[in-house]
Amino acid sequence: MTFSGFQRKDGGVGIRNHVAVISVMDNTNPMVRQICYDNSMLVPVCATFGRGSMGDDVIVHKRILTGLGTNPNVHSVLVCGIESTSVDDIAETIARSGREVETCVIQRDGGTLGATARGKKIVSSFCLEASSESRTACSLNELVLGLECGGSDGTSGIAGNPVTGLVSDYVVASGGTTVLSETVELLGAEHILKKRAVNEKVAEELVAKVNWCAEYALSLGCDLIGSNPVPDNIEGGISTIEEKSLGAVKKAGSSVLQEVVEYGEKPSRKGFVFMDGPAPAIENMTGLAAAGVQAIVFYTGKGNHSGNPLVPVIKCCGNPETLKIMRENIDMDLSRVMSGELDLKSASEELIRLMISVLEGKLTCAEVLGQGEIAISRYAMTV
Repeated sequence: MTFSGFQRKDGGVGIRNHVAVISVMDNTNPMVRQICYDNSMLVPVCATFGRGSMGDDVIVHKRILTGLGTNPNVHSVLVCGIESTSVDDIAETIARSGREVETCVIQRDGGTLGATARGKKIVSSFCLEASSESRTACSLNELVLGLECGGSDGTSGIAGNPVTGLVSDYVVASGGTTVLSETVELLGAEHILKKRAVNEKVAEELVAKVNWCAEYALSLGCDLIGSNPVPDNIEGGISTIEEKSLGAVKKAGSSVLQEVVEYGEKPSRKGFVFMDGPAPAIENMTGLAAAGVQAIVFYTGKGNHSGNPLVPVIKCCGNPETLKIMRENIDMDLSRVMSGELDLKSASEELIRLMISVLEGKLTCAEVLGQGEIAISRYAMTV
């Protein structure tokens, strides 16, 4: 099976052709939104923080913003900030991907009014260039698919996550890459993925990431075993964190685990990959987008409407009560699996067909409703 996409100079394939306007720090977010106002081709990438960070926060902030700027779905980039040093640092890194990149600096370009005017002129040119590009035929071996879940309930482990796992196996068998994340969601089930690691080094890296989560929480006086699942999960029928994790790993199918990467780090190997990332959906999907996924399959039981501004999120749900309340937020109804009308294999084939149509330009519910947002994880206080 093939799909049509946009070929990038760095070898990636985009399924969208966005012009991204990136704010390198929170105080330029309003200007970025003004530049993007009333132009559907422009995507404002506005993160909180960005100044006064230390240690890992500096590294992660840059990795995520440059990763978003080099996501395959991005055609060109305008990088905005209040001063030149931080702007140029991000812009120069993105430019190495071969993308056209320009900068907009408030202190250099005439304050917010002058910088906004300059920015609008630049992105107008980018949009004209992007609109002239055509899709070409691509193989599924060029797909990097993110795997996500949120608002888990009893239907997650029974229907949604197993169906997602079959889709993951299909992509991997086609030569593509799938990325599972949400490290804390493996707690109590990490031994399952450990057995599937390609070698002992990868197995040890995976277990170390899971153990760090549990130990860090304990250092803050929080026992993840006692505080998770959260009330929303319990209401949905999940009784223990192990039960929740056993359902969550179903998203990974049965493929060999090839690699463990950091939050927002692009995989270096094809096949099934694990990214060390947080459980909250927007933070985690931001990391997946920075890691280069072109699309995300997201199963929700109790209901989660979240999307990503650069990457289409295919939302699936098998809980009939949630579907009644949030039907406009759901792309695929998997309640038929719960009722016995559809088996897992047939449901996965239907989801694959939907995925291909999204790869070729069909909009997801989150895209139509404008539900894209980003958030970058932080590890320390700002000074």
